[in-house]
Amino acid sequence: MNGGFIMPFAPQEVTFHFTEGNSWQYSFFVPHDVNRVIQLMGGTEKFVAKLDELFTTETKLSGREQPDITGLMGQYAHGNEPSHHIAYLYNYAAVPSKTQARVRRIMDEFYKPTPDGLIGNEDCGQMSAWYVLSASGFYPVLPGDQRYDLGSPIFKEVTYNLENGKKFIVRAPKVSASNIYIRSAKWNGQRHLESYITQDHIMAGGVLELDMSPTPNDKAFNAHSSSSVFQDQAAVPAIDGGGRVFEGSTVVSLASTSRIGKIHYTLDGSEPSSTSLVYTAPFRIGNTTTVKAMVIDGAGHRSRVAEAIFRKRSNDWKVVSNSGYSTQYTGGGDEGIVDTIRGTANFASGEWQGYQGKTFEAVIDLRRETEIKEVGAGFLQSARSWIWMPDRVEFDVSTDGLSFTKVADFKPAFPQEEMNPAVRDFVRPIPTTRARYVRIRAHNFGKIPAWHPGAGGDPWIFVDEVIVR
Repeated sequence: MNGGFIMPFAPQEVTFHFTEGNSWQYSFFVPHDVNRVIQLMGGTEKFVAKLDELFTTETKLSGREQPDITGLMGQYAHGNEPSHHIAYLYNYAAVPSKTQARVRRIMDEFYKPTPDGLIGNEDCGQMSAWYVLSASGFYPVLPGDQRYDLGSPIFKEVTYNLENGKKFIVRAPKVSASNIYIRSAKWNGQRHLESYITQDHIMAGGVLELDMSPTPNDKAFNAHSSSSVFQDQAAVPAIDGGGRVFEGSTVVSLASTSRIGKIHYTLDGSEPSSTSLVYTAPFRIGNTTTVKAMVIDGAGHRSRVAEAIFRKRSNDWKVVSNSGYSTQYTGGGDEGIVDTIRGTANFASGEWQGYQGKTFEAVIDLRRETEIKEVGAGFLQSARSWIWMPDRVEFDVSTDGLSFTKVADFKPAFPQEEMNPAVRDFVRPIPTTRARYVRIRAHNFGKIPAWHPGAGGDPWIFVDEVIVR
């Protein structure tokens, strides 16, 4: 958002920024370069600790309802594809026993011989495919790669009859409900020291023999690296200015996960180049500024340009109380409804404050008694996303913030059936009055009507901004 990361942020929150998941699941969705993820998380020990936390955290999902996120074990969601490789990632951190334990538990708890025995949506057979492969003792962490990571088989013997006429056999004669760990492995009678097999192993035919035990043995295999299909990239930098709007001045910092190259930036809206300023430390700005930044490495490779606009506030108004906006739709925080940045027809663009199933109420402190002639607010209707104009809007004013006098009460009268996104300002003239505080209440119309797919649900009010002239 505005060149940087979304704030405020909660990893368990389900938002429109992730498809059928949250940050917990997608933070591990980098199968093409697991080693780089381990480095970025601070090394093997911290990576394993974070994986453990994924499976064991008691934090519950929050945010928008998403029926595809099912089969939860901590924040691991086996009911959907973005999680399916994650239990096998312990292999890359030299603790294959944890992969074996997690995989076996998933098979035991999330697959049942009943009509509702699958824990998630069987998209193109992926729930069953995961089980067939994992029950055989292996699984492809990176689709299209040669490698299949070893897990914990449940059968004493599995035979794959290959199209080339050969047979690939996995034998685990000692496997049982308690013997879930691999003590050692052999390929065609020879010691196998890798915690994976390859496509070449399978297609050549042969026997993979796994000696199963009730005791973990992380020394059974050599540590192995992911077979990255990517080279180091000039990674797009992130820009942080403490928010999109500031009073007085603000400090801007730039950062990139790139291990190569330097960050070049401009402050005049022009495109950065190799001759632009090189970032060395945070810097302060005191006026509305467009910051553009990119990484350029020694070979001349360039990242895409990150851009942020930091606007100096044109007023010093404060929102001293409100009815509690959704953490998914903050509009930039408490002052998001008076920061002069206007929302667009895209409800997820970040400028809108959202309120679901309740009245929107806010008290604006103008910081001094002010002559007021008009009051109003901007609202969004995007009925396909359960967002409607308010049924009724009230404005009250006060000089002390305690005793309020009503100055406007009206119905926007915008058609509920309008499905195309629409942004409207509803402004009303009032008798000229002097006040310091302005209170707005925008009332929801109740439950979503019967003609809508979300019938009976709670509608949203999206506001940006409150208008006082």
